[in-house]
Amino acid sequence: MGKKLFTECYNSFRSACGVAPGLRLKVLILLFCCTTGWAQTSGRANLVTVSGQVTEKATGQPLVGVSIRVKQSTEGVVSDASGNYRIQVPGNSTLLFTYIGYSDLEEPVGNRSTISPQLESGDKALNEVVVVGYGSQSKRELTGSVASVNSRQLQDRAVVSFGEALAGQMAGVQVQQTSAAPGGGISLKIRGTGSITAGNQPLYVVDGVPLDNSVSNASAQGGDIGDQSPVNPLASINPGDIQSIDVLKDASATSIYGSRGSNGVVLITTKQGAAGKSQISLNASYGFQEIAKKVGIMSNQQYAQRQIDQRNTDWVRAGGKVTDPNSVRSGPQFKIPEEFKNAASLPFTDWQDLLYRKAPMQNYQLSASGGTENARYYLSGNYQNQEGIVINSGFKKYAFRLNVDAKASERVRVGFRIAPSYTNNRIATTGGIQDYGAVATTVMSVPGLYPARNADGTYSTSYTLHYDDGTTQNIIYNNALAFGEGIKNTMNQFSTVGSLFTTIDILKNLQFKTSINADVNTFSNNKFSPSFISVNPSYGRSYAATNISWINENTLTYNNTFAERHNVNVLVGLTEQKSSFNSTAVNANSFPNDLVPTLNAGIVTGGSSLRSQWTLLSLLSRATYNFEEKYFLTATFRRDGSSRFGSDNKWGNFPSASVGWRIGQEKFMADVAAVSELKLRASYGLIGNNQIPDYASVGLIYGSNYILGSGDGSIASGLAQGSLGNANLGWEKAKEMDLGLDLGLFQNRIYLNFDYYNKLTSDLLLNVPVPLSTGYETALRNLGSLRNKGVEIALETRNFKTDKFTWTTNANISFNRNKVESLGAGGTPIIVANRAQENSLTHITQIGSPLGSYYGYIFDGVYNTQDEVNASAHLPNTYAGDAKFRDLNGDGTINDLDKTIIGNNLPKFTYGMTNNFTYGNFDFGFSLQGVQDVEVMNLTKRSAYRNNGTISVNYWRSPEEPGDGRTFGAGSSANNRTISSYLVDDASFLRIRNVTIGYRFGKILNGTILRNARAYVNIQNLHTFTKYSGYNPEVNTTEGDPWISSALTPGIDYGTYPMARTIVFGLNLGF
Repeated sequence: MGKKLFTECYNSFRSACGVAPGLRLKVLILLFCCTTGWAQTSGRANLVTVSGQVTEKATGQPLVGVSIRVKQSTEGVVSDASGNYRIQVPGNSTLLFTYIGYSDLEEPVGNRSTISPQLESGDKALNEVVVVGYGSQSKRELTGSVASVNSRQLQDRAVVSFGEALAGQMAGVQVQQTSAAPGGGISLKIRGTGSITAGNQPLYVVDGVPLDNSVSNASAQGGDIGDQSPVNPLASINPGDIQSIDVLKDASATSIYGSRGSNGVVLITTKQGAAGKSQISLNASYGFQEIAKKVGIMSNQQYAQRQIDQRNTDWVRAGGKVTDPNSVRSGPQFKIPEEFKNAASLPFTDWQDLLYRKAPMQNYQLSASGGTENARYYLSGNYQNQEGIVINSGFKKYAFRLNVDAKASERVRVGFRIAPSYTNNRIATTGGIQDYGAVATTVMSVPGLYPARNADGTYSTSYTLHYDDGTTQNIIYNNALAFGEGIKNTMNQFSTVGSLFTTIDILKNLQFKTSINADVNTFSNNKFSPSFISVNPSYGRSYAATNISWINENTLTYNNTFAERHNVNVLVGLTEQKSSFNSTAVNANSFPNDLVPTLNAGIVTGGSSLRSQWTLLSLLSRATYNFEEKYFLTATFRRDGSSRFGSDNKWGNFPSASVGWRIGQEKFMADVAAVSELKLRASYGLIGNNQIPDYASVGLIYGSNYILGSGDGSIASGLAQGSLGNANLGWEKAKEMDLGLDLGLFQNRIYLNFDYYNKLTSDLLLNVPVPLSTGYETALRNLGSLRNKGVEIALETRNFKTDKFTWTTNANISFNRNKVESLGAGGTPIIVANRAQENSLTHITQIGSPLGSYYGYIFDGVYNTQDEVNASAHLPNTYAGDAKFRDLNGDGTINDLDKTIIGNNLPKFTYGMTNNFTYGNFDFGFSLQGVQDVEVMNLTKRSAYRNNGTISVNYWRSPEEPGDGRTFGAGSSANNRTISSYLVDDASFLRIRNVTIGYRFGKILNGTILRNARAYVNIQNLHTFTKYSGYNPEVNTTEGDPWISSALTPGIDYGTYPMARTIVFGLNLGF
């Protein structure tokens, strides 16, 4: 009946092709309805009902969310929270059980009504289901480079943030926790830094919805967010909702995302509901955080002695003698105060104890799932409350998720995903670029001799020194406690990611899917700095922004197997996206008091408003073929059109191809028993980067005042052109080659992944000089190229496996080399100054060297005598005890010609290791994260040297007491603050990232409402082995700086939120 109706409708459509367009449309709609009706009535005959429970073979525990479907079909269900399932299938079919991290299992149905399989994790490397762009594959079929983390790994490690989930877990994926502030973001780089100005963060895709980074990059669009980047957009994701995280690394895997794939793609898949009785899970944890490492601070006596030596040294340099009394010394900066003579007896202010605290944190995740064969749901809620270890800082999150999948008919499925969240972030201004009120920087620069409060309880900002000649000196200083308690800086963010989709099985092997997706973000930032914290007037700022992104995606997928040997999968699609962004900012100062911090109480000093939008239209396709599951071929093509690029260059084509050969399946390998799997992979492709401001290709105008009339004239408002357009501005393009090897030994108890890659990024977006006749100094052009190449090795081993004891290990190591290949026609190096360095030149990007290398003098120790100074090249006003810099060109003068590359922030290699043990009902695991041969420009040393850091205790005092030969004397020479290799520190580290011990309750739960229970203790950042003297060797205070590319100025430490050590007690319950 259904087929007859379809045929009649089809014939009617053919005859309608010659009639009016309106009638053709009506007939087409009718045809669609007929097709749907056919879908509803077809395929109901000869069905049998099969049910059972899916468990893990090693433990007998039920597996939640296992995919059960008919082989070579898309029909299927997933197991519920107890591992149970129920499905109707043809009696002559074969069921395929797949689960992320476990071996696929096939079970012929025959005349069975009950099938209860046990899945093994041992063959994970071959059969793991991996999510790829617009689909999924088993890992044995992969020809690209993909790394994965599954929900079991996340749960066992008790992670509460996205960054914790990935740190040290994947080869080729470097996760930097540049700030440990609650709710803070991460820097995630896949296979190195690939761009100078177009962004280096990967594309994040949640349940198929690409997240728009316009809000997080608001400053790049021209918004004024002040000294704090918006809340990490990934902070709203509840790790408990994540089913898997798959990272696409090479061009073959990422080219399906075209112009957004150059920096890699992170695919986040959330959990789905399961048919069966509703199941409830509760994960609750409570713990404490404390500062993982304090910096060394001088005692009062040490500080006073250094100050005495400094004043004496300065007086001698001015022509005096050390023995001269205060009465003959010409200024207070040369005199010795009475307080310094008995400093050990004076009160000591431990600023770190005042600013850093033991902070509680709590996290609760409640989820429910269930449904029927025709409708399934997953519902969750998450509440997180994390106080910061810096006073007056903290993060709260309220996150919800509802995932629904329903079967409208045998061939039509619908579903939706919605995940609203609200975050509240109390921000402590700790450090960074021109960050007034930075407590971390102030803590390291203000000596403990100075009090935090006056006798009346008010904040102290001055200290009086007394001299034996009857004079006094009033020292004004910044009070870190006043900064920490007085400055109020809050950011609120509401975000919603939603998706509505329909899937239609047009034919047995042909599937159509359409979806409407939305990514909505709004946030507000309000900051108030009261008058009592400094001599500056009170100050306030308010900033608000909204970003709305709509995405429509339509794909058609054909999958079929011919003659049981040839499998073909073809995907074609059309996607369109439109994103709009708007923001407003208002600044005010001179508030009459500190009681009313709203901006209308002060004097408005300025503001800004911004509106922008961009659109993307894409055609995509991918074809995969495998023969006998031995030979694999994948070809991908995507064509993107973006409004961000010039009118003459809006479209870009992004093709790729890859092949795979499972040599281990060849007959000549049959006698090699030790080799369980051996596969070669090779890929090559072209991918792009569209992370540029929305209107970079057009000439922008801005408001400008004009003087009209004669004499003084009158001021009239108007417009002026602010930038030079470029109609040819195009994509940054990356050509990448990848060669891979997958090797399994001894029934895959040892499994190795090896990849070599070589990626050349060309058409870099650079500001280059243009003729002055244009009215501008520079314009944005596609020039230059950058190469990243390296090796990645990932190793999985099952070391021991008995009935009671198991031990598994995952390890990885990655090597990446970065080199600038070209910088336009002239090849002129890019030398930049970071605003945090008082306009000192700090970084250079030049051909043949890594991107953003440190730039300055080579530090050659300390001059021991004045004769040494006079006999060598030196900077003006250099004395014994001052820094010695190398005269590179040998011209007898220290100047800019002697500056050179003095280090870089790109590690030689990164590595990680995770070990998991089970014994009976106990489980124990720990993970390590390491970075080797990486350097940080530690500008906090300048404050520590100048004031109270213990790193400068062993300083030069005289030729007879030279100290360690590398620490400057106590004189106040400005030369010692010059950018040099003295400031470049080894920031290599090995961190014990995560330690977890848990106990799973077993038979004791029989007869209770609980189906499972686990108690655990988790420790984050237990210890970091490093020589770095600062708070955190991963620091990068230029990350998120709205005024300069962090790729050009990486690795700066100008004070940062300290790393926290966390201990958490948790309980997982299933009802």
